[in-house]
Amino acid sequence: MVIIAGAVYFGVSDEMPQPVQFFLIERSTENREALPESKCTPVDVWYQDDWGDWIDEEGEEDALIDGLKSFYESTGVQPYLWITGEDGGQYESAQSLEDLAEAKYKELFGIDEGHMIVIFREYPNNSSEYICTVTPGYDAETQVLDEQAREILLDFIDYFYTDTDLNEGYFFKYSFKNAGERIMQKQLSFRQMGIIAVVAVIFVIGLIIVANIAKKRKIAVAKQKTLQAQEQAKQAKAVAEQKKTDFNRKKYEDELETQYVAVNCPNCGASNLKIRRTTVGYCDYCGTAIKVDKDGNIAIISGDQAGT
Repeated sequence: MVIIAGAVYFGVSDEMPQPVQFFLIERSTENREALPESKCTPVDVWYQDDWGDWIDEEGEEDALIDGLKSFYESTGVQPYLWITGEDGGQYESAQSLEDLAEAKYKELFGIDEGHMIVIFREYPNNSSEYICTVTPGYDAETQVLDEQAREILLDFIDYFYTDTDLNEGYFFKYSFKNAGERIMQKQLSFRQMGIIAVVAVIFVIGLIIVANIAKKRKIAVAKQKTLQAQEQAKQAKAVAEQKKTDFNRKKYEDELETQYVAVNCPNCGASNLKIRRTTVGYCDYCGTAIKVDKDGNIAIISGDQAGT
């Protein structure tokens, strides 16, 4: 048996509640199968309102029974809700509620172990607090409503109890309906979700690191290629400039070569003396000064012949 106490009060609206903040509800981490029909003989009575004014507005009873039937269809366990009144005042401890639930179970279902009794008691002098217990039969408990499943139901009761937009009928309807659906659907535990989240974070960080490494490598390769291209361009430019220099030098030498003429020394007869036009040259053998005009003719000479 599981017991839970809660607080706050009810509203009177039957509007659909806001989406459940599922992190507030126990997660269903077990594989469960609905209880076989042979294990639960259904009865026509679904609830008992000792106060007489909890399920009294139009549509509340239908809403409540719809929720209880939805739970039954999902789990195969037929629930019975007992809203205790003043007469339940003496049942305030866990043991007293357990005794009350077991006695009520035998009274209603006898040896049929496929049902479940939920006792809900709101303290009469303080309508913002309540106590609730869940007591399943043996078959219901061992095959479907384990401790975690019962905790899921109690969490939904506590969650919707605080929704002031719901009247009592719809409060119980959504509690049982959502609980039945969650109990039968396996989910990841918070621990498993945490592990997955950590792995996902590590994976993303790994991707970022790999991407950064790849990016840096790409930048480094691009930079290396740029440096290589710059070096090649520099070398090509140097080669081009050298070729240009060699070309200009050759051109200059060729032009300069056309300015020289070959003459014979009129003094000693030495031949093939290279003397630039309009300049004075000297014989390599006798030292005679020889001036050549622009047409290549010897204009002035010095030496023995110049003296004669």
